Amino acid sequence: MGHTVLTVTKSPISVANRDDVARGRRAPQARTRVVVADYSSISRAGIRSILERSPSTAIVDEAKTYDAVLASVEEHAPDVLIIDLDLGDDTNKGLLVCNTVAERFPNTKILILASSVSELIVIEALRRGALGYMIKSQTTSDELIKAVRAVQEGETAFGKGIGALVSKNFGAPHSVTEQLTERELDVVKLTAQGLGNKQIAHSLFISESTVKFHIHNASIKLHTRKRAELVHRATAAGIIK
Repeated sequence: MGHTVLTVTKSPISVANRDDVARGRRAPQARTRVVVADYSSISRAGIRSILERSPSTAIVDEAKTYDAVLASVEEHAPDVLIIDLDLGDDTNKGLLVCNTVAERFPNTKILILASSVSELIVIEALRRGALGYMIKSQTTSDELIKAVRAVQEGETAFGKGIGALVSKNFGAPHSVTEQLTERELDVVKLTAQGLGNKQIAHSLFISESTVKFHIHNASIKLHTRKRAELVHRATAAGIIK
Protein backbone atom coordinates (compact mmCIF):
# COMPACT_ATOMS: atom_id res chain seq x y z
CA MET A 1 0.00 0.00 0.00
CA GLY A 2 2.85 2.33 0.88
CA HIS A 3 4.37 1.81 -2.54
CA THR A 4 1.12 2.84 -4.16
CA VAL A 5 1.05 6.15 -2.27
CA LEU A 6 4.62 6.94 -3.28
CA THR A 7 3.82 6.28 -6.94
CA VAL A 8 0.81 8.59 -6.92
CA THR A 9 2.60 11.49 -5.25
CA LYS A 10 5.50 11.45 -7.73
CA SER A 11 5.38 13.53 -10.90
CA PRO A 12 3.47 11.53 -13.53
CA ILE A 13 5.70 9.79 -16.05
CA SER A 14 4.41 9.51 -19.59
CA VAL A 15 5.69 8.96 -23.09
CA ALA A 16 5.72 12.74 -23.46
CA ASN A 17 8.42 13.33 -20.85
CA ARG A 18 10.42 10.09 -20.67
CA ASP A 19 14.01 10.49 -21.81
CA ASP A 20 14.32 6.82 -22.67
CA VAL A 21 11.53 6.95 -25.25
CA ALA A 22 12.06 8.47 -28.70
CA ARG A 23 10.29 11.84 -28.68
CA GLY A 24 9.00 11.10 -32.17
CA ARG A 25 6.71 8.53 -30.53
CA ARG A 26 4.89 11.05 -28.37
CA ALA A 27 1.15 10.41 -28.27
CA PRO A 28 1.26 7.71 -30.99
CA GLN A 29 -2.38 6.89 -30.25
CA ALA A 30 -3.58 10.39 -31.14
CA ARG A 31 -5.43 10.80 -34.42
CA THR A 32 -4.13 14.35 -34.81
CA ARG A 33 -0.61 15.16 -33.63
CA VAL A 34 0.24 18.86 -33.63
CA VAL A 35 3.32 21.05 -33.24
CA VAL A 36 2.56 24.63 -32.20
CA ALA A 37 5.01 27.40 -33.14
CA ASP A 38 4.36 30.80 -31.58
CA TYR A 39 6.56 33.39 -29.89
CA SER A 40 3.98 33.84 -27.09
CA SER A 41 3.83 31.23 -24.33
CA ILE A 42 0.27 32.38 -23.60
CA SER A 43 -0.79 31.75 -27.19
CA ARG A 44 0.83 28.32 -27.17
CA ALA A 45 -0.91 27.44 -23.92
CA GLY A 46 -4.24 28.66 -25.29
CA ILE A 47 -3.94 26.60 -28.46
CA ARG A 48 -2.97 23.53 -26.43
CA SER A 49 -5.94 24.02 -24.12
CA ILE A 50 -8.36 24.29 -27.04
CA LEU A 51 -7.10 21.40 -29.14
CA GLU A 52 -6.47 18.92 -26.34
CA ARG A 53 -10.11 19.06 -25.31
CA SER A 54 -10.40 16.28 -27.83
CA PRO A 55 -8.83 13.02 -26.64
CA SER A 56 -7.85 12.25 -30.25
CA THR A 57 -5.66 15.37 -30.52
CA ALA A 58 -2.27 15.89 -28.90
CA ILE A 59 0.23 18.76 -28.92
CA VAL A 60 3.47 16.80 -29.24
CA ASP A 61 5.78 19.81 -29.06
CA GLU A 62 5.99 23.62 -28.96
CA ALA A 63 8.50 25.93 -30.62
CA LYS A 64 9.24 29.62 -30.42
CA THR A 65 12.10 30.05 -32.90
CA TYR A 66 12.39 29.23 -36.60
CA ASP A 67 15.18 26.71 -36.07
CA ALA A 68 13.20 25.03 -33.31
CA VAL A 69 10.20 24.64 -35.65
CA LEU A 70 12.18 22.68 -38.22
CA ALA A 71 13.87 20.56 -35.58
CA SER A 72 10.52 19.79 -33.97
CA VAL A 73 8.80 18.83 -37.23
CA GLU A 74 11.73 16.61 -38.19
CA GLU A 75 11.75 14.88 -34.84
CA HIS A 76 8.02 14.49 -34.21
CA ALA A 77 6.56 14.18 -37.72
CA PRO A 78 3.31 15.90 -36.68
CA ASP A 79 0.15 15.74 -38.76
CA VAL A 80 -0.28 19.50 -38.48
CA LEU A 81 2.04 22.44 -37.85
CA ILE A 82 0.29 25.51 -36.46
CA ILE A 83 2.59 28.49 -36.89
CA ASP A 84 2.62 32.25 -36.47
CA LEU A 85 4.99 33.31 -39.25
CA ASP A 86 6.33 36.20 -37.16
CA LEU A 87 8.24 34.52 -34.37
CA GLY A 88 9.59 37.86 -33.16
CA ASP A 89 12.18 38.11 -35.90
CA ASP A 90 11.36 38.14 -39.61
CA THR A 91 8.17 37.03 -41.35
CA ASN A 92 10.21 36.10 -44.42
CA LYS A 93 11.97 33.47 -42.33
CA GLY A 94 8.55 32.12 -41.39
CA LEU A 95 7.69 31.82 -45.07
CA LEU A 96 10.96 30.00 -45.67
CA VAL A 97 10.09 27.58 -42.88
CA CYS A 98 6.76 26.86 -44.62
CA ASN A 99 8.60 26.20 -47.85
CA THR A 100 11.07 23.86 -46.15
CA VAL A 101 8.41 21.91 -44.25
CA ALA A 102 6.25 21.54 -47.37
CA GLU A 103 9.19 20.20 -49.38
CA ARG A 104 10.91 18.02 -46.79
CA PHE A 105 7.92 16.86 -44.75
CA PRO A 106 4.91 16.79 -47.10
CA ASN A 107 2.83 14.73 -44.65
CA THR A 108 2.87 17.61 -42.18
CA LYS A 109 0.14 20.07 -43.13
CA ILE A 110 0.63 23.76 -42.35
CA LEU A 111 -1.94 26.07 -40.73
CA ILE A 112 -1.00 29.73 -40.26
CA LEU A 113 -2.45 31.33 -37.12
CA ALA A 114 -1.43 34.98 -37.40
CA SER A 115 -1.94 38.14 -35.38
CA SER A 116 -2.84 40.19 -38.45
CA VAL A 117 -3.62 39.78 -42.13
CA SER A 118 -1.51 40.99 -45.04
CA GLU A 119 -2.59 40.14 -48.57
CA LEU A 120 0.97 39.60 -49.75
CA ILE A 121 1.84 37.35 -46.81
CA VAL A 122 -1.35 35.31 -47.14
CA ILE A 123 -0.78 34.59 -50.83
CA GLU A 124 2.92 33.92 -50.37
CA ALA A 125 2.23 31.55 -47.47
CA LEU A 126 -0.16 29.55 -49.64
CA ARG A 127 2.37 29.47 -52.45
CA ARG A 128 4.94 28.15 -49.97
CA GLY A 129 2.75 25.23 -48.92
CA ALA A 130 0.35 26.42 -46.21
CA LEU A 131 -3.19 25.06 -46.49
CA GLY A 132 -4.85 27.41 -44.03
CA TYR A 133 -4.64 30.97 -42.75
CA MET A 134 -6.53 32.15 -39.67
CA ILE A 135 -6.41 35.32 -37.55
CA LYS A 136 -6.04 34.79 -33.80
CA SER A 137 -8.43 37.52 -32.67
CA GLN A 138 -11.12 36.43 -35.14
CA THR A 139 -10.94 32.67 -34.64
CA THR A 140 -13.17 30.83 -32.18
CA SER A 141 -12.21 27.59 -30.47
CA ASP A 142 -14.55 25.57 -32.69
CA GLU A 143 -13.20 27.25 -35.83
CA LEU A 144 -9.62 26.41 -34.86
CA ILE A 145 -10.50 22.78 -34.22
CA LYS A 146 -12.30 22.53 -37.58
CA ALA A 147 -9.39 24.26 -39.37
CA VAL A 148 -6.88 21.78 -37.95
CA ARG A 149 -9.03 18.86 -39.03
CA ALA A 150 -9.51 20.36 -42.49
CA VAL A 151 -5.82 20.93 -43.26
CA GLN A 152 -4.96 17.50 -41.90
CA GLU A 153 -7.27 16.07 -44.55
CA GLY A 154 -5.54 18.17 -47.22
CA GLU A 155 -8.31 20.75 -47.45
CA THR A 156 -8.02 24.53 -47.15
CA ALA A 157 -9.16 26.54 -44.13
CA PHE A 158 -9.46 30.32 -44.17
CA GLY A 159 -10.52 32.89 -41.60
CA LYS A 160 -13.09 35.61 -42.19
CA GLY A 161 -12.44 37.55 -45.38
CA ILE A 162 -9.35 35.56 -46.30
CA GLY A 163 -11.17 33.22 -48.66
CA ALA A 164 -12.33 36.14 -50.80
CA LEU A 165 -8.82 37.57 -50.79
CA VAL A 166 -7.41 34.27 -52.01
CA SER A 167 -10.06 33.96 -54.72
CA LYS A 168 -9.21 37.42 -55.99
CA ASN A 169 -5.55 36.52 -56.29
CA PHE A 170 -5.80 33.04 -57.75
CA GLY A 171 -8.98 33.29 -59.73
CA ALA A 172 -8.63 33.32 -63.54
CA PRO A 173 -4.95 34.33 -63.69
CA HIS A 174 -4.76 33.88 -67.46
CA SER A 175 -7.44 36.49 -68.11
CA VAL A 176 -5.42 38.94 -66.02
CA THR A 177 -2.32 38.19 -68.06
CA GLU A 178 -4.15 38.74 -71.30
CA GLN A 179 -5.25 42.19 -70.12
CA LEU A 180 -1.68 43.49 -70.02
CA THR A 181 -0.17 44.88 -73.17
CA GLU A 182 3.17 43.59 -74.44
CA ARG A 183 4.92 46.74 -73.27
CA GLU A 184 3.30 46.57 -69.84
CA LEU A 185 4.52 42.99 -69.54
CA ASP A 186 8.05 44.10 -70.43
CA VAL A 187 7.97 46.83 -67.78
CA VAL A 188 6.59 44.51 -65.10
CA LYS A 189 9.23 41.86 -65.82
CA LEU A 190 12.05 44.41 -65.55
CA THR A 191 10.50 45.79 -62.38
CA ALA A 192 10.61 42.27 -60.94
CA GLN A 193 14.34 42.18 -61.69
CA GLY A 194 14.78 45.12 -59.35
CA LEU A 195 15.35 47.80 -62.00
CA GLY A 196 14.33 51.38 -61.28
CA ASN A 197 12.27 53.52 -63.65
CA LYS A 198 15.35 55.14 -65.18
CA GLN A 199 17.00 51.77 -65.81
CA ILE A 200 13.81 50.35 -67.33
CA ALA A 201 13.48 53.40 -69.58
CA HIS A 202 17.06 52.97 -70.76
CA SER A 203 16.59 49.25 -71.36
CA LEU A 204 13.40 49.67 -73.40
CA PHE A 205 14.41 52.92 -75.11
CA ILE A 206 11.42 54.81 -73.74
CA SER A 207 11.06 57.82 -71.45
CA GLU A 208 10.83 57.57 -67.67
CA SER A 209 7.34 59.07 -67.75
CA THR A 210 6.27 56.31 -70.15
CA VAL A 211 7.61 53.71 -67.73
CA LYS A 212 5.54 55.27 -64.93
CA PHE A 213 2.52 55.25 -67.24
CA HIS A 214 2.88 51.52 -67.94
CA ILE A 215 3.45 50.69 -64.27
CA HIS A 216 0.36 52.71 -63.37
CA ASN A 217 -1.79 50.89 -65.92
CA ALA A 218 -0.44 47.46 -64.95
CA SER A 219 -1.12 48.23 -61.29
CA ILE A 220 -4.73 49.11 -62.06
CA LYS A 221 -5.24 45.90 -64.04
CA LEU A 222 -3.65 43.74 -61.35
CA HIS A 223 -5.38 45.63 -58.51
CA THR A 224 -2.20 46.70 -56.72
CA ARG A 225 -0.93 49.93 -55.27
CA LYS A 226 2.71 49.30 -54.45
CA ARG A 227 5.57 48.17 -56.64
CA ALA A 228 6.20 45.06 -54.51
CA GLU A 229 2.54 44.10 -54.72
CA LEU A 230 2.64 44.47 -58.50
CA VAL A 231 5.58 42.07 -58.75
CA HIS A 232 3.98 39.61 -56.37
CA ARG A 233 0.62 39.62 -58.16
CA ALA A 234 2.30 39.21 -61.52
CA THR A 235 4.21 36.23 -60.19
CA ALA A 236 1.06 34.66 -58.74
CA ALA A 237 -0.70 35.13 -62.07
CA GLY A 238 2.09 33.36 -63.91
CA ILE A 239 3.28 36.48 -65.72
CA ILE A 240 6.71 36.23 -64.13
CA LYS A 241 8.46 32.90 -63.61
